Amino acid sequence: MPAASSHLGRRSVVTLAAIGALLAVPAPASAESDKSRFFEETAEAFWAVPHDCPDGSTVTATLLVRTTRDFEYPDTDDVDPTARVQYLAVCPDGSSFTWGGIVPATITSSENLKQVTASGSGTVRDIFSETHTVSFEVSWTAVGPIETTVNGPGSSRKQREAIASGVVTFDGAVLVDGQALHPTRPEPFIRTDLEK
Repeated sequence: MPAASSHLGRRSVVTLAAIGALLAVPAPASAESDKSRFFEETAEAFWAVPHDCPDGSTVTATLLVRTTRDFEYPDTDDVDPTARVQYLAVCPDGSSFTWGGIVPATITSSENLKQVTASGSGTVRDIFSETHTVSFEVSWTAVGPIETTVNGPGSSRKQREAIASGVVTFDGAVLVDGQALHPTRPEPFIRTDLEK
């Protein structure tokens, strides 16, 4: 009997030691990986804009508004969101007129990439190094399903097609007022990227 008891006692000690070892294993590194995560939200839209060339012809210029919010853990929002506003027109004689810049923006977005609204104003520079004032108020409303792409462990992208519309002014004159449509540029979208 004592030998059996001793055998059972040893088995109990081994079992308890194994349980203790399992409990001593640190929790999954999710808390650590959260600390190194980077989040970026982008909303983008293109407009086709009539542009008058010096030779009297009219061409289709391209206007881009792309908003960006990004932050890294432990932050939960971007304290300095921005928007890229850019314009390009190429005339028949090969000459071009372009301007662009990154300006401060106020950006509001909803969960599941349903909607983004953005407004802002600032100074941009043209191809001749002249400065101009631009302002914008644009909203994106999702119309497509969420498409998810996994780029690697802890890195993923979610994107939805959207309808975008708004007003953009250049030196006080209204450049566009309405839906973002362009025959050769991508459809408007809302996108988030998450990385470790």
